[in-house]
Amino acid sequence: MDIEFFHHEPRRRYAKACRVGNTLYLAGEDSKDAVTQEVRGKDVSEQLKYLFESLSKTLEELGSSLEYIVKVTIYLKKREDRPEYAKEWGKYLPHGPPSTLVMGVDLAEPEMLVEVDAIAVIL
Repeated sequence: MDIEFFHHEPRRRYAKACRVGNTLYLAGEDSKDAVTQEVRGKDVSEQLKYLFESLSKTLEELGSSLEYIVKVTIYLKKREDRPEYAKEWGKYLPHGPPSTLVMGVDLAEPEMLVEVDAIAVIL
């Protein structure tokens, strides 16, 4: 079985996605601007908006969509942001939440409040 890696533009030290068969493994998606690397959004709601727009674009480029996410891991910087996240993310995955893990972590940038990685299929 072939394994194919897809890289960020501009290129980073890691792949943004990997395809094995009809399964896509997506690296952590955040709200950073792809070119400037500046974090967009001041709260979890705004950061989720940018994050899911970027994730949707990546999935569509690879032949999938948000609809075909089967597993997602949510990384929250602050535990108290969980209710806001829980209220907002349904806007982006309206078909119902896939298998999910939510955890609190220290994220790469001080301004980052949320990051997501996902597994999706190509139908």
